[in-house]
Amino acid sequence: MLDGFISLINYNKAMKLHEIVDNKHRELGPIYKDQIGSVSAYFVNSPEDYRKIFTNEGPTPMHFLPEAWLIYNKSKKCSRGLLFMDGEEWLHFRRIINKLLLHPYDAKIITANACQNAAVKLTEEWKKNLVRNKWIIPKLETRLYKWSIEVMMASLLGSAWNKYRDSIGDKEADKLAQNLHEIFILTARLSLLPIKYIVRFNFPVWKKFIRVMDEILKIVSTMVPKMINFKGNGLLWMMINEGMTEKDATRIVTDLILAAGDTTAFSTQWALFLLASHSDVQNKLAGISGNLELKDTIKDSYIKGIIKESLRLYPTAPFLTRILPEDCLIAGHIVPRGELIIMSLYSSGRDPNNFVEPNEFMPERWIRNSKGNYDYVMNPFATIPFALGVRSCIGKKLAETQIIMTLSEIVKNFNMDCLNKQNVKLKLHMISVPSESIKLQLTKRINSIYNE
Repeated sequence: MLDGFISLINYNKAMKLHEIVDNKHRELGPIYKDQIGSVSAYFVNSPEDYRKIFTNEGPTPMHFLPEAWLIYNKSKKCSRGLLFMDGEEWLHFRRIINKLLLHPYDAKIITANACQNAAVKLTEEWKKNLVRNKWIIPKLETRLYKWSIEVMMASLLGSAWNKYRDSIGDKEADKLAQNLHEIFILTARLSLLPIKYIVRFNFPVWKKFIRVMDEILKIVSTMVPKMINFKGNGLLWMMINEGMTEKDATRIVTDLILAAGDTTAFSTQWALFLLASHSDVQNKLAGISGNLELKDTIKDSYIKGIIKESLRLYPTAPFLTRILPEDCLIAGHIVPRGELIIMSLYSSGRDPNNFVEPNEFMPERWIRNSKGNYDYVMNPFATIPFALGVRSCIGKKLAETQIIMTLSEIVKNFNMDCLNKQNVKLKLHMISVPSESIKLQLTKRINSIYNE
């Protein structure tokens, strides 16, 4: 992401950087070099070159992190999880987590059940609030943070989650959700400020960042040993069973929760926004979901198409970054080793050369025809929201399952309408966020067999 240098441009431009870059690609082509403050970078929006970049990234790829987090870790002498690891240490732990979360996905059943249970809990909560015909969800963003954390905690504990939640889990999830939401806001603010100056003179925003980050690490560091004592059969138990120490498991879990909090919450918000703005897609999803078992829901092509289409139009990270270890020919230009490369996912995802009617929400474009091809997709690699290669998103399968199960459960029970759909735009705030709070209105789905 662009956290390390986005502070070098003014606030308004930073919020619209995805649009600025897209316009430059239209003018200059699939690759151009630009100077942002004191930092130069190669911007690329060619799907063919995305694949080349990931192919040449090396066994332990370099990526960018929020500078505020790096300064915090250094000042506190913190050892952090996968997100902050590099080299052989990263490779060792990544291989362990790959087995559990990616391939062969040992935790598949555990995480699917966790996602389903959290989705049911969320919809049951919303049903209780729907005392009249209509209800606008208050603080949707905050509630989705808590939901995301609940899924992660349930995945970590497995069958022991219900017992844990009844004793202390809900309180910890609430507190953690509040702090994660706060740290996201603070990180975004700091990314737009001269961070070294802010730290040197101990500005209030930095002091608050330290206080909230301290609280997050304190919660997780006390939470993990409690979870281990509950002896569940989830991800945490699997990590320990793979030989991880309690200390290392705590590091990994901390960053799994941090990474999942804002990204999954906002990805789900965008999907809900699109469904609420397209009643035909919403009704079709309700019809499909009502007739499928859990295992079939996760695999359904149309439902997966909704997620793909949502992430194409509103990629959680509109930009991906890499620094290649060797010179590489990209879009006809030699990019020297060590140079920053920025992949413009927002631009390639809305390019008519890659997608028919690129600005339209069409989940059916991701259903293959009788020849095994897509009818409305010229280049599927133009949208890679979870990245590719050895450092692709470790939580991809969990995130997909989580969003699929939740959307399916919601539309089984409710009709959704977005009351401010004309006003909501994408703004860049480290990741893609709505320009204003989404006003999601729920009404009871009359034909649902799930309503009483």
